[in-house]
Amino acid sequence: MMDKVQRAHIFSAFDALKGFRELLKERERVIVPKRMLSEDDFEILNQKIHAVEKGMMITLVYFDNGDYIEQTGRVSKLSFDENYIQIVKSKIPLKSIVDIQCEELEIYDY
Repeated sequence: MMDKVQRAHIFSAFDALKGFRELLKERERVIVPKRMLSEDDFEILNQKIHAVEKGMMITLVYFDNGDYIEQTGRVSKLSFDENYIQIVKSKIPLKSIVDIQCEELEIYDY
């Protein structure tokens, strides 16, 4: 008679085609071109970036490898010399950012 561990192993998930699910997911992904900001949008974004301070809770929308990604977290570092903002452990290039939202930056929301 089988013990419980052996019996459970019989019913464990089986991926007959390794990587097939990832391939399907990749095929469903639609790569879109990076949108170009108008001069007004760029100026507003620039004001928001310069108003961000370490420790603020912000939501960024940025372009990365054909996708727009939204990330929320605390700013752990902001470097204008190296052109990036770091949210927790993620370094995001400033040139990739298309939007910043933060309650503390509400004055810049139009």
